Amino acid sequence: MAHGFLGYGSALLATVIWSGKFVVSRAVADLIPPWQCNFWRWLVALLVILPFAWKGLRADWPAIRKEWRYLTLMAILGVTLMNTLIYKAGQTTTSLNMALLVPTAPIVILIFSRLLYGEPLTARRLAGVGLVLCGVVLLVSRGDFARLTGLHFNGGDAWALAGAFCFGLYSLFMRQRPRDLSALGFNVATFAIGLVISLPFTVAEACLLPLPEASAPVIISVIYTGVGCSFVSFWLWTLAVDRIGPVRAGMVYYSLPIFAAIGSFLVLGERVTGAQLAGGALIIGGILAATWPHKGATTGQGERKDGRPN
Repeated sequence: MAHGFLGYGSALLATVIWSGKFVVSRAVADLIPPWQCNFWRWLVALLVILPFAWKGLRADWPAIRKEWRYLTLMAILGVTLMNTLIYKAGQTTTSLNMALLVPTAPIVILIFSRLLYGEPLTARRLAGVGLVLCGVVLLVSRGDFARLTGLHFNGGDAWALAGAFCFGLYSLFMRQRPRDLSALGFNVATFAIGLVISLPFTVAEACLLPLPEASAPVIISVIYTGVGCSFVSFWLWTLAVDRIGPVRAGMVYYSLPIFAAIGSFLVLGERVTGAQLAGGALIIGGILAATWPHKGATTGQGERKDGRPN
């Protein structure tokens, strides 16, 4: 019982910390541009994780050199693009909408698992995909379907969906992580490669836009996302998956919009509308219908125990 309590508690705390990322993205949207926000976040994360991974890097180096193409792809998806798109979304949409749209990533995983690995799409999974799509339509239309006929979509919602797409592919390709590369070595490599790829875009953005002031909100947001969302939550999630497995931990992750809604209301004063509640309910219900394990089901061939959602 204590074993399971620790696992569920770790998964829940990691999810609570991750939910704050969407509040932060919205809070600093006008204070620091997305590329710079993303770059400093991952630089902090790399500096924090290096002391823990340093001793094992020599053993991991042959695998890193051999798998540099795979690591580059994962760095682009998980470090360079995913959170940059979320920060971009924060400029024009609410933190709650981001938190509701990003967890659609499991649907991306289901679809591409079928396309790339031939995994079956059952009727239950297809029904779940349908519910998620209905929820997304309701969410981006804000309940006003004339927005759809006039193609007046909120750009921020599109950026958030693009971030979910990147995360879905990132999570899907995690199953191909080399067995001779440790989790810490994998993260150090992807953090570093992602930062290198992000650097020219970050410099270009800094040249074209005014440099952000080193204000308290900007510094706190970078430290929170770098240390909390990228390092502490990863450690908690690894602990949770070790105790209760990736499927049960993933079910806890679907509570993320609840904590994002609480945070956005308390910190930002954002109003929660009926369309958001209904769209979020459809999205969460569809994800659960598509991914909830039935009796006798497995977590999927090739799924790793060290997977993490963000």
